[in-house]
Amino acid sequence: MYQYFCDEPLETGKEYIFTKEQAHHAKVIRLDHETIRLVSGTQAFFAEGYERDGSYYALVKEEDVSDHELTEDLTLAFALIRKEKMELIIQKATELGVKKIIPFESSRCVVHAKKEKASKQKDRWQEIAKEAARQCKRNVIPEVTEVASFKDLKEINTDLRVAAYEKAYGKAPYLSDIFSENKSMTVVIGPEGGFSEEEMKKLEEWDYTPVTFGERILRAETAAIYACAVFSECSGRREG
Repeated sequence: MYQYFCDEPLETGKEYIFTKEQAHHAKVIRLDHETIRLVSGTQAFFAEGYERDGSYYALVKEEDVSDHELTEDLTLAFALIRKEKMELIIQKATELGVKKIIPFESSRCVVHAKKEKASKQKDRWQEIAKEAARQCKRNVIPEVTEVASFKDLKEINTDLRVAAYEKAYGKAPYLSDIFSENKSMTVVIGPEGGFSEEEMKKLEEWDYTPVTFGERILRAETAAIYACAVFSECSGRREG
């Protein structure tokens, strides 16, 4: 079943007119009186999609009351890495239910943000999140911010804040130990070279709790996806 995000309110029994981009997609897949899913705001509907006189429409049938979102909100902040790995993290984090994604620069980043490309880059990332949210039938598209500075991590406001640290094994709790029902969380993942000791001290001063992902050292992209998966599993376990 295909899904489309809509910028306008939807109403049962009314017809929705596809945007130019959506109509192009519908034409490519040869949409012909098939059941589709439309999402407006955070509300989803089942609809019948079809072509008429060269344009594409959808008759809104009924509300889809299923909820594909996590009970708790997760913000993922991760240090800049290479383009293809960045995009992989955004895609998989979206599929795993993350609510907000904050790329940032730290001292050991081998990739650095370019101000002249910031807006275009953010749009690209947001489009990846939108496509991933559409594919996995989410009702919410995660917000992807422009690249933040390390100091900006101090201002992130969630109930719980943790930072993955490769030297924390045997000394710090696992992410699943920190998870708490009905509390939002921020998970911070460092770059390929990890956080410096000075940066970890700063994070602890800012009330981030160091956590371990085990004795093996994970790649940055693996650590980010792992964190989202653990959080998603913890949230789903409590839903069940």
